[in-house]
Order: sequence, then C-alpha cells, then structure tokens
Amino acid sequence: MMSLTQFLTCCKRTVPQYFLLVTMVTLILAQEEEKVKFPKDQRVNVVFPPRFTARSKSTLVIQGHLRPFGWQRKPDGRVKQYNDALDPAMFWEDFVKKNKPVVYSQITNNSPAFTDWTDDYLKQSYGHVDVVVEMKKEDRSHLGFKKVPMSTFIDKYHEEDWYLVNLLPDEMRQDVQVPKSLLCGTFRKYIQEGNLWMSSGGTISQIHYHGFHEIHCLQSGRKDFIMVNPIFAKYLEVVEENPWTGTGHSTIDVDMINMYQYPDVEKAQWTWTTLNPGDCIYVPAGYLHQVRAYGRSISTTILFNLEPEFNDTDCGNATLDYTTLKDVKLMWTYKHGDRVIDLAHRNPEHLRENFLSILRSEDRLPFGRFGLYFKDLVLNDEESSGSDIPEEAKEVFQIFDTQNKGYLTRKEILDMEIEKFEDLARLIEIPGTSMLRDEL
Repeated sequence: MMSLTQFLTCCKRTVPQYFLLVTMVTLILAQEEEKVKFPKDQRVNVVFPPRFTARSKSTLVIQGHLRPFGWQRKPDGRVKQYNDALDPAMFWEDFVKKNKPVVYSQITNNSPAFTDWTDDYLKQSYGHVDVVVEMKKEDRSHLGFKKVPMSTFIDKYHEEDWYLVNLLPDEMRQDVQVPKSLLCGTFRKYIQEGNLWMSSGGTISQIHYHGFHEIHCLQSGRKDFIMVNPIFAKYLEVVEENPWTGTGHSTIDVDMINMYQYPDVEKAQWTWTTLNPGDCIYVPAGYLHQVRAYGRSISTTILFNLEPEFNDTDCGNATLDYTTLKDVKLMWTYKHGDRVIDLAHRNPEHLRENFLSILRSEDRLPFGRFGLYFKDLVLNDEESSGSDIPEEAKEVFQIFDTQNKGYLTRKEILDMEIEKFEDLARLIEIPGTSMLRDEL
C-alpha cells in the first residue's frame, strides 16, 4: 500500500474530492493501526451450558453444525461439587481411584492468591520475576514463546494477545493454598509442580488431556469446563501428542464444528462446571476437557502423580490445616534467575508404565529393547532411524540395573522407587512449554 505522501503527490489532481477524502482517511487508519490497542472484552456474564430449544423435525441442519463444542448434544449433568475439599482418603476412594473429576467450591478464599493478586500487587511484588509468555494470532494460531519480566506482561496483556503459562515462581508459592485433599499420604509425596496461568480473557483450549493428575484453582475471572470421559475419545478425533508422555488432543476446531465432517461428535457425552474465583476442579490424568476463560483470568494448578494404591500411613498424624505450596516439597521448581524455565515435564509414573509396556507379556526387559525405547524417547524421527542404540542408553539403564544383569524384571520395575524414574525424567527432558497447555 502506498503512503499518504505518495498518494497526495501522484493523485491529488486526478481524483474527485470525495474519493480523495475517503482514501486519505483509509491510509491514515492503516498507518496508525499497529499503534492503536484496544482493551479486551472483560465480560464474564456468558450463558453456559448452552440452552437448547425444540427443533423442527423438518430441519435439515444437524444439531450443533458450525457451532462451538457443547452445542451438539445436551450435557449429562454437572460435575459433582462440594463446599469443602475432601480429606485425602475420601478423595482417593470416591474420585481419584474411579478416575472421576470433582469440584470444590470457594476453598481458596483465604489465600493471598485470591485476596491480593491485583495487577498492581503482582507488578509491585513480583514484577522482577521472569515468566514465559505465549503469543497468539487472532485466529489462536501459535506464534511462539518469549521470556519477559512479569511487569512487562502485566503492562501489555490486556491489549496484546499474550498468555502467561509458567512454572509458579518460588517467590509466589507462599501465596498459593494447597487443598487439604493433597496434604498426606501418596498425594503429598508425589506433588510434582505448581503452575501459573494468566490472561485477560477470551482464551479457549482444544479438547485435550494431560499425563498428570491436577487440581486447578481459579483466583480471578471465570472458566467454563466441558469434561469428557476418555471412553468417548473415539468420537472426537483424538491423537496422542507423543506416545511416551501421556498427553493428547482433538484435531477438531472447537469454535466451529462441521457436523457433516464429524457426525460422531454428538455421541460424546459430557458434563460441565463453571469455576468462579476460589473454586477448584480435580482433573484426572487422561480425562478429556475443554476450557473457555472470561475476564481477567488467573489460575494456579498443582500437578501430582499416583501409585497403584493410596498409602495413608502418615495421614493419622498429618495436619490438614491451611498449607501453602511453599510448605510442601515439589519435584520441579523455578526461582528468579534460573536460565531455563522448565514446564510440561514428563510424568515419572508414566515412564514406569512405558517400561511395563515395552516389557510386553515377558518377565524380563533386556537392555537392547530398552535402548531402542530410549532412542525413540530422546531423538527425533530422522535421528532415530536405524537400529543403532545411543551410547547414553547404557549409562541411563544402569540407573535401574544396579547389578549390571543386562535386564530388569517385572517385579523390579513395579517395586522401583519413584526417584529413579524422576532421575530419568530429568535426563531426557527438553524444557519448554507445550501448546496443549493452552488454558489448562
């Protein structure tokens, strides 16, 4: 497009006055477009779940065609909700063991994250801390990540398409409450990390699932969750992100579903919940969900692992009083000054499951088979072609095969302490964020 000066020079005497005026205004607006920023829509009064009306039998349009996910069928109800967090044993027995989500209402209202985290407070108290910002286009396509001080993010996130997704900085852990459901036994032992999510609203996730169990707590704004049991994944075009990480997502556009292309979507049963500030939801590992955020949105998540059975031997003497993330041990942490801000780590328990998977029906896992698994785990497709096993694989295998037998038994894998799988996770991890962690 020519500049305003060029237009006036070449065309001033050859065009009608009204056309000249319109063109000048158009050029001025085009030149100023990048300088003008408009605050995002902060409204939170959205109707959810969708309200269905009676449809005429003569209509030829499929229910929910070209509508957002959730319009294709009515929900099967609301996610079970409690006014207080359950004690760890009941949380395990009624929900975690059964792979069922649950919502806790208004349980973090006394935490500083709920009461104090205004933009001014965050900028003043933690503005110096580096955070990872995900940048997006208007169509939500991914532009990449950048590391900036939190003060820079806060100055710009109400106008830019910036979204903060970060390991919770150590300095901020003192502000975040741990629900009492996680305060003893297996849960407390295997808390992995805390995450911070922040946007100015309007963020929308894919239909996806994670490899970790997590409790997601909303500190500001509003979030609407659609929860889908993984048995319905076959109707939603779900693909694994990586066979060794336990994560995956649907390739369907959740904003506008073509029901003629994806007619099975209406078979996917779903439940729902709306989180308001102070509310938390437990999302089981592998459980499909899709999330929409409204208003100035701040959330914290606590990720944790499990063993096959819940060990509550220390629960009898445990206190379930108010506890912050600063008071519990995390596997993955970040403090200001770290050169790399790790996020989206592998779940160590999934690595154990990987070992059992490649063991197949046999009782011994030989080094050779582990070596091929290790090569596939750490190298890209081009690098991993061929049958050569990386030299590093032998050193890594010795973390587990301490007697140098050349194999691991099924019992050894099942009984192996989680710390060894954590060591493996650290060795193979390539730090960085995942696009699938968009809005939980």
